[in-house]
Amino acid sequence: MSKKQKKINGRLSVTNRGFGFVLVPEGDDLFVPAGNLHTAMDGDLVQAVVVEKATEKNPVGRITQVLERNAKDYVGIFKYKGKKARVIPENERQHRPFLIPENKVQPKGSRRKPKEGEVVLVRLERWDDPSRDPEGEIVEIIGDPKEPGVDVMVVAKSHGLRIDFPKEVERQTAKIKDPDAKKEARRREDLRHLECYTIDPESAQDFDDAVSLRQLSDGSFELGVHIADVSHFVKKDSPLDQEAFQRGTSVYFVNSVIPMLPEKISNHLCSLRPNEDRPAFSVLMYIDARGNIKDYRITESLIHSRRRYTYEEVEAILDGGEDPNARVLNLMMMLSLVLRRRREEWGSIDFDMTQPVISLDKNGIPYEVRPHERLDAHRLVEEFMLAANLTVARFITENSSKERPLPFIYRVHEPPKESDIREFLTLLKNLGINYRISGDLQPEDYRKILDVIENMEFKEFVEKVALRSMTKAVYSTENIGHFGLAFDAYTHFTSPIRRYPDLVVHRLLKQYLSADEGTAKQAESRQKELQRICERSSERERVAVDAEREYTRIKSMQFLSTKIGQDFEGVISGVTSFGIFVELTHYLIDGLVHVSTMGNEFFSFDQENYQFIGQKSGRTYRIGDPVKVKIQSVSIEEQRADFKLV
Repeated sequence: MSKKQKKINGRLSVTNRGFGFVLVPEGDDLFVPAGNLHTAMDGDLVQAVVVEKATEKNPVGRITQVLERNAKDYVGIFKYKGKKARVIPENERQHRPFLIPENKVQPKGSRRKPKEGEVVLVRLERWDDPSRDPEGEIVEIIGDPKEPGVDVMVVAKSHGLRIDFPKEVERQTAKIKDPDAKKEARRREDLRHLECYTIDPESAQDFDDAVSLRQLSDGSFELGVHIADVSHFVKKDSPLDQEAFQRGTSVYFVNSVIPMLPEKISNHLCSLRPNEDRPAFSVLMYIDARGNIKDYRITESLIHSRRRYTYEEVEAILDGGEDPNARVLNLMMMLSLVLRRRREEWGSIDFDMTQPVISLDKNGIPYEVRPHERLDAHRLVEEFMLAANLTVARFITENSSKERPLPFIYRVHEPPKESDIREFLTLLKNLGINYRISGDLQPEDYRKILDVIENMEFKEFVEKVALRSMTKAVYSTENIGHFGLAFDAYTHFTSPIRRYPDLVVHRLLKQYLSADEGTAKQAESRQKELQRICERSSERERVAVDAEREYTRIKSMQFLSTKIGQDFEGVISGVTSFGIFVELTHYLIDGLVHVSTMGNEFFSFDQENYQFIGQKSGRTYRIGDPVKVKIQSVSIEEQRADFKLV
């Protein structure tokens, strides 16, 4: 093989237009035309060769071998072409239909074959010839795409989400008994005397965190964050634990959830329900009037929640409503503001973006989309959880050394890439904001920019672009700090019911608090195990976010399909060579205005300044501009809305 055809290994990402890119960890990604994909599918680990060197864009490649399949099961629509059964993949990135032999049409254990147009799950059986379509076997009939709940199943199955729990897990869960409060009080710190409250959404079924606050005689505060002790019930390497590791996280759709742990664990055993004694893991922080955490204790505890509050109830009390606990809740609000101000002094970034809230009827049809209101009560709880996570991470770093390192799971966030920073600053300049960075970019720079745009009409848009310019936070055994929060160390401790890393952090804390650090060899082995957990958890988090976004997009398109022909206010959220994307101001849903529909003159695309310019009129359409649009058409299948400028 010539030097020109050097072998390159990487993960394939296929676009919905048929071509793809081999993502190379170190070096330029490889562009792969549709005809060069061989038998590779989206997400596969592949081997490729370069067939055309790069000039200005990516080098062009050809895939020669599939090293590892990303998935075996795919979701699609069952159809007949003549007498041959086929499955058309739902995901446009899977660019070839599956051929289904007659003896593999009916799923094993099923009493019937799928009907034309039904959604099915197909398993890839064989594909070694790119001139032929892949061959598959139908393993499950999901149902009619128009039936309520089927769209959730389609999204879940297409992302490889595990819905039902294995029987072995269900058997183990059924055997777990309620904790014996008297027995637990003997081995835990008894904190049942503290005034603990849970504060959650009105629809919450599980209450995995509680807070308490006492003002001490010297004016300082004792803030308690008490987290359900999930690790007490979910033992390491048990079937329950192994299933939680595979899932990695709970996945939240608009009106349903695919939990990481069975309902008995999340909604009963580990739910800090009011007026019940519950085993917990508590972080007690001693905070001065400036928001400095002067001291802390981390302890296995037994707590007794006195009251279950909703966010709306707490908000009403903070607005002056009467309640027996009003004084404590107002004190909590005051402390949360002090903690927030302290974070801001460090340079911590607080994105305050509005998210859409979609309401569905009993058939899963959206009837309302409105902006989510972020209450002071939300901020109160968020601030306390941030403080607890920071404190736990600092406990590890303070007790770890080069000679005796404590292997741990950190939540880390790297600074943005230089190219993304330049692009963001260029956008700001086009909006009339000239911001210069002296030296290395700091979190404080983002915070200063957010302060500048606070009262501008394109505030929400700039915040979204700022967020997109940043890297994604991930789990890591190496503590490199958290750029966005401006924390020197950070972890996830506060949600072991729905995040696997939090569960592992609880186990590690128990071990280290008991001074059971193990030998150097055991520490080395634990480090490798934790790295595997970090990689798996980060990957499952990405999958969960993608699935949640896809389902939200489907419901958003269903809602917009009822508004065709109507006019709405919006803001230009993106500019590409083929048109502008406009986000509707009230609904926070975006759609495309194609360049061919923009007017009766030719509009040229100014890529450098993110704008279109009319050749005759000189009229410009640029990112951040307010516009009025008419909804022309909506494709729920393609998750796309087409708008026209009014």
